[in-house]
Amino acid sequence: MLTTNHNLLFKAIVLALCVISFVHVFLFPLYDLGASKANLKTYQDFEQSLCISNLRHQRVLKKSACPQYGIVTIVQGGRLGNQMWEYASVWALARRTGLEPYVPRCIRAKLDQIFESLSVPTFEEISHCTVPLSKFVRSSEAWNSTNQSIILPRYSIQPELVLTWVQDIIQEFSFKKKFSDKSQQILMQAAKNSTREHVFVGVHVRRTDYIGYLRRKHSVDAANASFYRLAMNYFEEKYIYVMFVMVSDDPTWCAKNFAWKKNLYITNQHHKNSPALDLAVLGACNHSIIDYGTFGEWGALLAGGETIFYNLTHHSTNKLGQILHNWHTI
Repeated sequence: MLTTNHNLLFKAIVLALCVISFVHVFLFPLYDLGASKANLKTYQDFEQSLCISNLRHQRVLKKSACPQYGIVTIVQGGRLGNQMWEYASVWALARRTGLEPYVPRCIRAKLDQIFESLSVPTFEEISHCTVPLSKFVRSSEAWNSTNQSIILPRYSIQPELVLTWVQDIIQEFSFKKKFSDKSQQILMQAAKNSTREHVFVGVHVRRTDYIGYLRRKHSVDAANASFYRLAMNYFEEKYIYVMFVMVSDDPTWCAKNFAWKKNLYITNQHHKNSPALDLAVLGACNHSIIDYGTFGEWGALLAGGETIFYNLTHHSTNKLGQILHNWHTI
């Protein structure tokens, strides 16, 4: 009887050990895997969360290896000028940190229509990979490990970082040939096909929606005609043959205030150009006069040369003026 009880006890112990082993070896990993999946999304889903508009699902022709370390990306916001800053911020922060840069397709799609060959990829080739959302931080200041990723907020402007490589970012934003050729044609029209070698000064006049924004945000009025006249006088005193090429969202206001100037050409007075072409025209000039806004900032940056800007405290244009020695107020 004792032997029988011992055998039953032994069998019970063996059975218990088998059950425990089964749970640890098979069931626990399943629960861990399920918990991990609950905290992860694919980069395809993640990319959509960065965009305002819906992205079309597209077939991935090539799959790349999943990132081994953190990445840098950004949330979409604003129009062309803002999206150029968003792209440039990702591009520059990746250089600074050594992380892999990615921009969502909603940003690249617009820029690809304008610029020749941008180097920062979209999430397309890693769309199948999972992303640990818990390892994302919202700024470079919060980043402290190569295993962490950085997701920058929309409207991110980081001139101190981007302008560390100002000539490189100018090369990054090289216009497609159709825009370069057309912008040169417009400059020739402005100079009335003169054989004289003119100095072209791009003038960006931002009005319409920005007038109300300036009053609400900065409690200031928009730049008036005297600002542009003073800036133009500066260049006329410096160069003999100057041609001012004015780009504006309000060509009627420009014509009303400056039609008398024989050496000024308003690009949108007779036909409306696309924002891409307007930017290419500003970028093709030698120097710049800008008031405010990211569009004018990029027009002046791509032009190089000297820039006179409207003095607005706490505006990104002022930050550029503090960094670039050839930018100043008047």
